[in-house]
Amino acid sequence: MRRAALALALPLPASADGGATVRLAEVSGLSPSQAEALLAALLETNVVASDCPGWGITDREWALVAGTADRLAREVLGLSADDYEARFYGPAFARLDEPETWDSEGPKIDGLIRLLTDLGGSPVPAP
Repeated sequence: MRRAALALALPLPASADGGATVRLAEVSGLSPSQAEALLAALLETNVVASDCPGWGITDREWALVAGTADRLAREVLGLSADDYEARFYGPAFARLDEPETWDSEGPKIDGLIRLLTDLGGSPVPAP
């Protein structure tokens, strides 16, 4: 399971498990409410892709999702690691206990990765 309790320490751009570096989405212009909504969606994508069979993503896509989430938490919302965990990661993992989560959240993953790409991110390895 890819869990980032200490994810606030990720370098930017982010490195995937295999060492590939990806370009993160530009999220600095989001309002706090937009940032919170996107952060919640990214973390749900993270846990569904990591824990629900059939909804996996590549290591590079994971780096884009997790790295952008960390950027939102740190740069836009100014969250401490404890607040990040309590307000966003905990609820995302709690969703795994809800029977409908896999079917409701899994289909959103591709669209969310496209949104991150539209915001300047890319799962393609950065030079």
